[in-house]
Amino acid sequence: MKYSKEWLRENELKKILNNTTISEKYEIWILLMYTPALRVSEALNVRVRDLDFENECIEIYGGKGKDDTEMQKAPCNISVLKRLKRYAEHSDLRPKEYIMFSQKKKKASRFHVYNVLNKLCSQAGIDKKIGTHTLRRSRAEHLLDRGLSLTYVSRFLRHKNLATTMAYLDVSTTDIQREMSKIDDSVEEIL
Repeated sequence: MKYSKEWLRENELKKILNNTTISEKYEIWILLMYTPALRVSEALNVRVRDLDFENECIEIYGGKGKDDTEMQKAPCNISVLKRLKRYAEHSDLRPKEYIMFSQKKKKASRFHVYNVLNKLCSQAGIDKKIGTHTLRRSRAEHLLDRGLSLTYVSRFLRHKNLATTMAYLDVSTTDIQREMSKIDDSVEEIL
């Protein structure tokens, strides 16, 4: 499967989340995938019991390249964790139940998530065809824009090596020039 190379700017993400027609359920889906930069397969498997308030993270089982018994931790903002918990309580979810559910509290499908995300973009007036990986890509872009180093972003995304992170992040010439202006590039001394 090829990922959409699109990503959402912060103002576009805010437009989606501030849309008065968005349901709490889909707002939670976006927060769950965006904040800890979860892969859609990871987000779909998050259960209420996986919210770890003490360590401010979400426990992920069976992430990319892992079997279902292997656990990783994805850092997550405490206020988002509290919103996830509140939503689980409003929805009468038990600890073993999935946060991203469809009808009758069954785990949602990847295809359903894809359709929901594109519908939300359209409702917010955003003319982009996004994929289920878009929120993860967007989170990485936003962290880089705010000054988090590529090494930390790669670690945050739980990539095995830096090249993986670099391959799907959109680093423009302007981005490179902006970063180079922050350092003492004494190339004139060499010439």
